[in-house]
Amino acid sequence: MPPRTLAAPRRPVRKTDKDKPKQEPKILFQQFFKSVGPRTYAAQLKEAGNGNHFLVLTEGKRDEKTGDLRKSCVFVYSEDFVPLFRLLQDTARFIKANPVAPEVKAKRDRFWAKQANAQRRASASPPPPSAQPTSTIKPPARVVAAAGAAVPA
Repeated sequence: MPPRTLAAPRRPVRKTDKDKPKQEPKILFQQFFKSVGPRTYAAQLKEAGNGNHFLVLTEGKRDEKTGDLRKSCVFVYSEDFVPLFRLLQDTARFIKANPVAPEVKAKRDRFWAKQANAQRRASASPPPPSAQPTSTIKPPARVVAAAGAAVPA
């Protein structure tokens, strides 16, 4: 008698939603600040599809050569909130107890003041004639965002 081969049990076919686009997580809170330099930092608390919360910390920096915005993100999920906040509190206490030396702070302040002055001078000077726009159409004074909040143009 020939040996019998056992076929692997068939798994039921599950219907997937691969054709549907993933829904963006709901933003529960967001806040950002512009650094004295070319960076912007943002924090967003989002709600995932399963109801779990997660924190997204983002650093954005514009590439001076290409103009592209480069972003670095850190995702922290709710199960890690307490240890993360404890780590940040301990770090803040250490920074407060061990501040940057006054001479280093003064040097950095002078550097950023010089950068700001150079940027103001560059934006105050008119562009060369070849770079001036030929159209006389003015852009709108402000743009209305999808949520209804006015955003300066």
